[in-house]
Amino acid sequence: MGFLVNFSRKMYLINYINNLESKITERTQVKLEMTDQIAQYTSEINDFADKDSPAVKKLEAKKAELEAMEKKIDIEIQKFQTQLQAANTELQSSDNALQSSLQRSFTYNFGGN
Repeated sequence: MGFLVNFSRKMYLINYINNLESKITERTQVKLEMTDQIAQYTSEINDFADKDSPAVKKLEAKKAELEAMEKKIDIEIQKFQTQLQAANTELQSSDNALQSSLQRSFTYNFGGN
C-alpha cells in the first residue's frame, strides 16, 4: 500500500508543479506586456512639452496604475516560486519514499535473515 500512496503523491506533485510553472509563465508574460505599456506611457509623457497638461496627468495616472499592478504580479510570481520550491523539495522526498517502498517490495529474505 505504501507504494500506491507514494506513487499517487508523486503524480499529484508533478501536476501541482506543472500548474505552478504555468502560472509563473502566464504572470511573467503579463508583466512583460505591462512593462512595454509603461515604457510607452513614459515615452508619451516625455514627448509633451507641457508636463502639467491634463493629457500628461492622465498618462501618469495610467502609468502609476500599471506600476501598482506590476508590483502585485511580482508578489504573485514570488509566492508561486516559493510554492514551486517547496513542491520540488516535497517531490524529491516523495521520490525517495517511492524508491524505498519499491526496494522493500522486491527485497526477499532468503535463509532466515
